[in-house]
Amino acid sequence: MGKKYGISHKLPILIAEKTGPHFAIGDTCYKMSEENRVYNPNGKEVMAKDNSYSILRKTDVEKAYFGCHTDITIPYEQLGEITVYTTEGIGTTIIKNGRFVLEGTQVLNKPLDACENDGKML
Repeated sequence: MGKKYGISHKLPILIAEKTGPHFAIGDTCYKMSEENRVYNPNGKEVMAKDNSYSILRKTDVEKAYFGCHTDITIPYEQLGEITVYTTEGIGTTIIKNGRFVLEGTQVLNKPLDACENDGKML
């Protein structure tokens, strides 16, 4: 919608971060609430709420949180590739040339394709 109507720059940052890939650095959005059950609109429970630091709340809460959360949002059209690597160095590409390529994620390209089909390139 933001790209289609040329108003992306007017949208609040909380909307912008939800409409493009973003990376969060610092505390998770579940800070101090990791034990609460949370469900997506489709009824599936959100399971990945912890990381290697937030789990420390069970043994040493002082080491579990940083007191900050920063989101970095990058427009799809500016993404060449996002690949994650295991500790063994095995890479898995998630996004390439601004499109989801990981098996099972291609459905996430539909809104991107719809924007292009409306005559607005991303």
